[in-house]
Amino acid sequence: MRLQIAAKPVQAALIDFALQSNLSLGGDLEACRGFAPALFGRMSQKAALDRILTQSGCGFALADPRTILILKVTPQRASRAVVEAATVLGLGEVVVTAQRYPNLPGRTPYAISVISGTTLQREAFTSLADLSAQVAGMTVTNLGPGRDKILLRGLSDGAFTGQTQSMVALYLDDVPITYSAPDPDLRLADIERVEVMRGPQGTLYGGGSLGGVVRTATRKPDLDRYQANALAGLGHTWGGGRGDELEAMANLPLLPGRAALRVVVYRDSQSGYIANPALRLRRVNSSKRDGLRASLRASISTHWSATLGLTHQSINNDDTQYGFRRLGSHLRDNPVREPHDNDFDHVSLSLTGDGAWGRVSGSVSRLSHHFDSRYDATSASALYGLAGASAALDEAKAIDLSVAEVTYATPADRRLHGLVGAFASTGDIRLSSALHPVMGSATNAYAERRRDKINETAVYGELTWDLSRRLSATAGLRWFDFRFETDSTVSQAIGQRQFSSAADATGLSPKALVSYDARPGLLLYAQAAEGYRPGGFNTAGRVGQVFDAPGAPARRYSADELWNYEVGAKLRAWNDRLQGRVAVFYATWESVQSDQYLTDGTAFTANVGNGDNRGIEAEAAIRLTDQIDLRAAVLLNDPQITRQNPDFSSRSDAGLPGVSRASASFGVDYHHDLAGDRTIRLQSQATYVGASYLTFDADRRHEMGEYLGLRGVVSLEAARWSLSATLDNPLGANGNSFSFGNPFLITREQIITPPRPRSVALRLTARF
Repeated sequence: MRLQIAAKPVQAALIDFALQSNLSLGGDLEACRGFAPALFGRMSQKAALDRILTQSGCGFALADPRTILILKVTPQRASRAVVEAATVLGLGEVVVTAQRYPNLPGRTPYAISVISGTTLQREAFTSLADLSAQVAGMTVTNLGPGRDKILLRGLSDGAFTGQTQSMVALYLDDVPITYSAPDPDLRLADIERVEVMRGPQGTLYGGGSLGGVVRTATRKPDLDRYQANALAGLGHTWGGGRGDELEAMANLPLLPGRAALRVVVYRDSQSGYIANPALRLRRVNSSKRDGLRASLRASISTHWSATLGLTHQSINNDDTQYGFRRLGSHLRDNPVREPHDNDFDHVSLSLTGDGAWGRVSGSVSRLSHHFDSRYDATSASALYGLAGASAALDEAKAIDLSVAEVTYATPADRRLHGLVGAFASTGDIRLSSALHPVMGSATNAYAERRRDKINETAVYGELTWDLSRRLSATAGLRWFDFRFETDSTVSQAIGQRQFSSAADATGLSPKALVSYDARPGLLLYAQAAEGYRPGGFNTAGRVGQVFDAPGAPARRYSADELWNYEVGAKLRAWNDRLQGRVAVFYATWESVQSDQYLTDGTAFTANVGNGDNRGIEAEAAIRLTDQIDLRAAVLLNDPQITRQNPDFSSRSDAGLPGVSRASASFGVDYHHDLAGDRTIRLQSQATYVGASYLTFDADRRHEMGEYLGLRGVVSLEAARWSLSATLDNPLGANGNSFSFGNPFLITREQIITPPRPRSVALRLTARF
């Protein structure tokens, strides 16, 4: 392996080593003393650890091929201790960088979860939606590929995606990939890890992180080794048909030791399982996804490296995936199909430096996210003078943003340490919508063209003071300036309505944190943090639509603000065979923003009132034996509206949309070594989702949740290949999941969006 680690304290050097070698790390890191020498160039795993741990009072052992455990030893017994420790069973941790510098999630005072690339591969996870069963408090809507929203810790603003900024910030490596858009559903191909950071992250990540941050870290180009792998899979869905997947990766050193290119290409398809007898169609909601990701990395010097990244993906959905309760959960009789296309393009340039002086990271990126949807508008056609005609609403949204960001983190060994950063983005969002008859006249009965120009600048920082070896305090602050301009033209046969306005929002987002190492393996913390989202303008609605009147949308909706108060504990015990965390939280949410629809199917954003949520969240993992690992996660919470907006239909007992008061998951991983280098592995997980409502009004027609999801994977692994079989939803669970279906039918039909029926898939992976 090739390493690039500056001289620094042993504990920090070990974390950098684990990050750069893509290994899990555990054990008694805190017992290691002194400084590690700088490491640059190629060396073996053992040679690197020997140099880092020299004179530190620590040794190391391999718990498994991907996990290094650090052990406190006396100098005269160091080599013997390492040999004896070969049978240790510690779990280890995957290094995360969501805090803008490397750390181990179990030793940092934040509610962070991490899913390693190894877990993604073994459990055949290909989308962020697949991770909701692994991560406590993670909710993902079920609208379909490229249309979903991700929510964390019970903080939901509804299933709809409109003008509001996203609740959860999505990052690809160090650059943002969303604004007011659904999850682009990038395939998790050749991924190093996925990090989930809960609670408002306004200090570090700004306005789009009210609920938290999800970072997907890709595998970096290897500067020395030629590598390649290929994956092929086939699947079948009961009541549906066949699906398939193809994926390939190649790592090409262009200048060995100096520059390398890594390229990933893929395509996959999913069979539909919804039938439309009115159109004589089966499997209407089939989908396809094609993508490419390329990364060019160059080592500029012993301290500096640069990476140029390019990502492209296209998703094509033939239809939406809901049914009508009166017909059955997998049947509907719409006269119009509802396709969706989602095109995502992203290019970024990142520069990182690491030395005795600290760590610098800077990036510039360009995001282009375009998605088109069609909805059956026949049920509202009479409102547009099209009575008796089949009608459709076509929406096209284009988000184009340029983003630049730079951060500097001081060396972590200083008693007073921290980071500072600066952020700037500029771009525009264009929305084009048209309602028209499907057959006959090509004249639009309604159309809107809207353009939003957005500009945001921010400076931020966090400062940590180690009051003692056990007690530390952190304070953070972000200053932001957000400017936006909106221009809209609504057209109908009776005339036009034009609107143009601009606004500016400036403010501060603070955070305070205290952490205490009660004893080795037990960390306690308490924090308070604020998050915000800027306001905006409502422009849609038929000519003659009234604004700023009782029961009508406000012309300008307000910013919303969320404060999160949290106390938590993290535990490592039984020689690192048991790892767990628990957090008790209370969030207050003022002027909750939510994207909604009028009865005529046009969109607006409402401030539905004030809300709060309180609850407890826990995750635990345990290694019972060298063959059996267990994992569990649970969220118990009580989301509610505490003050209602009289101009919006909501009920305090409805909670927040799509959020159940209880959810839990449990997983088992068993493996057994066979002859040669082969291993058989059995994995299973169960997920429970409690009852909730789709909307704020607690209408019984919109009840959802209360179902159990099951999944199992059996695989045969070898050094050069692996073969796996996956069974999803074996009992055919048929509950109503979190999806609104069609904006014109919310008040006209009882819609149900079932999970994918029983499905089986086979996957073969070869490594070269």
